[in-house]
Amino acid sequence: MNELKILAKPNYTLLAIMAALVAIHFTVLFKSATNSNIASLHCLLFVGIASLIWEERQNIEVHSKPLETLIGIILIGWILLRTVSPVGYQINVAPLVWGLGICLLVNGYSALRKYRKELILLSLTALYPLVASLLTMAGITESTAKTSSFLLWATGFHVHREGVIINLPKGKVEVLGACAGIDAMLLMLTVNIMFFILIPLKLKDKVVSLIVAGLISFLLNSIRIAILALMADAGDMNSFEYWHGGEGSLVFSFISVAIFGTFCWLFYVRKIIQEKSSEDAEDIN
Repeated sequence: MNELKILAKPNYTLLAIMAALVAIHFTVLFKSATNSNIASLHCLLFVGIASLIWEERQNIEVHSKPLETLIGIILIGWILLRTVSPVGYQINVAPLVWGLGICLLVNGYSALRKYRKELILLSLTALYPLVASLLTMAGITESTAKTSSFLLWATGFHVHREGVIINLPKGKVEVLGACAGIDAMLLMLTVNIMFFILIPLKLKDKVVSLIVAGLISFLLNSIRIAILALMADAGDMNSFEYWHGGEGSLVFSFISVAIFGTFCWLFYVRKIIQEKSSEDAEDIN
């Protein structure tokens, strides 16, 4: 009976609702996502959100007004209905919508401020199409083609570029939106924002961090495109398909995250740890 009383608490009920919504989201995601970077992006976001919630688990209290509870239920119910409707479940928008619903169920409108970090992370998936369009409008595809062509030329290959098409003597590649590394850049943006949330930085350090993250992602993707051009020139289509998408593309994303993580450790995290250790030593003395 005691166990039933514990499970009947609002905290555990909300936890069960959250677990069900996350399970539904990733079931739909893995069925529909054709790009592994998209799945990685969502996994990374939810790991960060789970970490933030775990840190505040002792301070979570469920109390919201009837109207706020009703709105929260409507938002969650709307997303659940979308999973069975002909229109379908919107992977980019759904997490933010049911995240808002859960916040309203927990603490009403005040929870929107209290859990703003979690909502910021969820909003990244909703902003994905907008950011992708802005990067495309900014000419990211042609910039990638230019950089990849330059890398091939600098290493001694006979290369000729026509717009977004990279021509080699026996093969060519066309840099389209998917090849421009937009998904990888958004993955790095997500990592960067999570870093901002977990580690307090000055404004200038945030700007530098964003620039470094973007450059790392852009340069590594340009290298990937150059490698794809060489594979097309050699007629090795099996290797081309592997590195063009799926696991091969994901390898470069992991390398980008690893390089950026090393940069953050060397220039920010290590410094913060050293300063904290110095303060602790002064307090002891």
